Amino acid sequence: MRLRSLLPVVLGPFLFAACHGSSDRSAPAAAAPSAAAPTPSPPPPGEPSTAPTGAVDCSSQFPQLPLSELSPRDRGEFCKFASDTLCYCGCPHTVAGCLKEHTSCHHAVRMATIALSEIVASSGTADAAAKFVNGYYDSFKPENRVKLPVDSLPCQGAPNAAMTLVEFSDFDCPHCKAARPIFEQLVKDRHDTRLCFASFPLHKNSKLASAAAEYARKKGAFWRFHDLLFETQDARASLDEDQYREAMLKLADEAGLDRAGMKAALADPDIASDVAKMKDLAHSFGIDGTPWVYVNGRVLPPFSAELYQLSLDDEHEWIANHGHWAQD
Repeated sequence: MRLRSLLPVVLGPFLFAACHGSSDRSAPAAAAPSAAAPTPSPPPPGEPSTAPTGAVDCSSQFPQLPLSELSPRDRGEFCKFASDTLCYCGCPHTVAGCLKEHTSCHHAVRMATIALSEIVASSGTADAAAKFVNGYYDSFKPENRVKLPVDSLPCQGAPNAAMTLVEFSDFDCPHCKAARPIFEQLVKDRHDTRLCFASFPLHKNSKLASAAAEYARKKGAFWRFHDLLFETQDARASLDEDQYREAMLKLADEAGLDRAGMKAALADPDIASDVAKMKDLAHSFGIDGTPWVYVNGRVLPPFSAELYQLSLDDEHEWIANHGHWAQD
């Protein structure tokens, strides 16, 4: 990614909202990616509009970065991050040093991009940006990846794709509905990536939607039913359980599925058990919100669509170099 292209990335929409369960659970360092929300460039009410005390405005040092478009506060926090944080390329330079003197270093570009995303989207500090960047790099390590039951999940894309996105999602979560097109577009844009769906029901009756989707999967109609569930999400918001069951039967009719078979599936203890096991597995990973996304078992932090592309490029580089970064 060229530095001059950072402006729409760091000022564009970010993914930081999520549906959560009724109980809080500890989560991995990176929070669940979720529905897009606009990111304002000015600081929120109550936040200082000036740079941190003692911070040096480094805008003139990095004309290739969109720092002039940021608030003084955000600009100051980034400058502090860049001057205090060592670059991951392994050279004896900070991020600021690499950006100025080691211009071929793509790690400095990557780190600047990710740090700016954290500072702008979350009104983060330099320390928070450094923690976010370090967490991002740590996520590539084998010990920080999880093993997912991909073979038992419905997937889109080439089965032999080098990268597999697994999305834990709730059919009644509005953030999942909003984020879904972003993940699907990633797969359409990349021949090296496939997308798999893991049901993680959090809303009152969404376990019934998960059961209905599982029945559709067994009948070879998962993605058609998946789309219908998200398209009709708003209409189910105020339904009681009986009405919700009837809504599933109507969707079965629309998807060309057997109504009697669907009715039996909604009451099938084995299907209910499968849904519960997947939810328990998600909890064992620390997942407490939807959507939550992994690539090859590495959790993806809340990013914009552009930064998801960057992260998949990083994953591709990591694979191509057998678990290492390419040398600059």
